[in-house]
Amino acid sequence: MIACPRPPLAACAALVLAAAGAALPARAEAPCVEDAARLCPGIPAAGDGRLLACLQRNNLKLSSACVENLRWVEARARELQVDCTNDIYRFCPYVPVGQGRVLECLAAHLGQRELAPGCEESLANALEKVREFQDACGAEAARLCEGIKPGGGRVFLCLRAQSEKVSTRCQRALEPR
Repeated sequence: MIACPRPPLAACAALVLAAAGAALPARAEAPCVEDAARLCPGIPAAGDGRLLACLQRNNLKLSSACVENLRWVEARARELQVDCTNDIYRFCPYVPVGQGRVLECLAAHLGQRELAPGCEESLANALEKVREFQDACGAEAARLCEGIKPGGGRVFLCLRAQSEKVSTRCQRALEPR
């Protein structure tokens, strides 16, 4: 599912809105690959947030495309954070982060009239985008990314790196909206 950093989902956009991880958000990956290699050598996109933190520290040295994408990712993360912060602390305060556990915890309350209306809507949209990604790219992920451990946006990044080998439907799911 989705790997998210600590509550309140401060940087969770990687796969939340496109299917996103905490290492280097999925939407930011393509325009930031060269910047990451140049500015953050040796830091893997392992889902622990170190690569994203390195890029943010080097903001003034990033390409304009990478800066634009990081801003988009951060804006999406803030939307979910603002909408769901209280509900995360109310329903999921002890849920370990990563592998989509916080989103799964919130999803258990979806449709129960327990979540704030803004959180309910943001969560439903995020989960729908994840389902769309899984439907569009699931078979290709199994074929092209065999052995890649799910979580942290790793499968998404694997497919993005091989986008010329995936179907048009999957390519659309890999693109930012």
